[in-house]
Amino acid sequence: MLGFSIRASAESNKVSFDAQAVLPDNQRSDVSYYDLKVQPGATQQLTLKLRNTSEKPIRVKVEANNAHTNQNGALDYSKHQQKLLGGPTFEELISKPQTITLESGQEREVSFQLTIPKAGFTGTILGGFYCYEDTKDQENKGDGFSLENQFAYTIGVRLECSDETVAPDIRLTKVKPGLQNGYLTVFATLENPVPVVMSQLDMTATVTKKGEKQVLREVKKKVSFAPRSPFKLPISWENEPLKKGQYQLSILLKAPSGKAWHLEKSFAIKGEDEKLNQEAVEVKKEENHYLVLYIVLVSFLIIILGLVWYIAKLRRDKR
Repeated sequence: MLGFSIRASAESNKVSFDAQAVLPDNQRSDVSYYDLKVQPGATQQLTLKLRNTSEKPIRVKVEANNAHTNQNGALDYSKHQQKLLGGPTFEELISKPQTITLESGQEREVSFQLTIPKAGFTGTILGGFYCYEDTKDQENKGDGFSLENQFAYTIGVRLECSDETVAPDIRLTKVKPGLQNGYLTVFATLENPVPVVMSQLDMTATVTKKGEKQVLREVKKKVSFAPRSPFKLPISWENEPLKKGQYQLSILLKAPSGKAWHLEKSFAIKGEDEKLNQEAVEVKKEENHYLVLYIVLVSFLIIILGLVWYIAKLRRDKR
């Protein structure tokens, strides 16, 4: 769930370094990431082992980041200084990012100081060490490096200080139309305001006109929520133009435990929101139903007139 991962581009699958956690004595399980039971007011070092597997010197940057919920509904550790809905957060408890230089084949350890508040904390604090090659010098020299071909390791950190149970909670706080990568989208903001990890929930989200039952848009997927994290769910408008009016968003979330949340929120698409139709990269043209009806009626009239003329002509010919 939290674990050890590597992310590489399609252009370059060559990994230039390895990273792994040096697990401390207060590790609670046999997973490869940090799963720690900590004590109020305690301090300790969290150590990672880095090894250069390439044939040239490299610099590796290691950031200690808060876990958050990305737009795919997945736990993400790749953003530094990601704001959460409360604290304490992992970044508040851990020392600053570090950049380590490694010669070819060299192995080094890098340590971060973890400081637990004297009052402790309830629930779960979730974060991770995000390790990636620092290629700014190569980018400045124009050597073909970019963020597009960067790879990274993530090593998760899960901290718990007490055995007190925290009840899960999910809220639907805002619904607003906008653009995602230039495409018309309605964004729903959900929040997990409590220090609890919620994993692999089945989600069904539907949009209807307010007071009507016909489903205009539907999203079905599995989602996970990081502790104290908002989740901005994008609902594609499928290139249909936005039309002003009153709408209703309904979201059903089911946890593996069987617990369910049914969330609803009304929202408006206003006249000013229709301006997004001009900004979008693609919008389907609306069918002019009156024009279609006019064409059908004219065609029907022509057919009737043709039949009348044909029948009249037959009668004249008989005479």
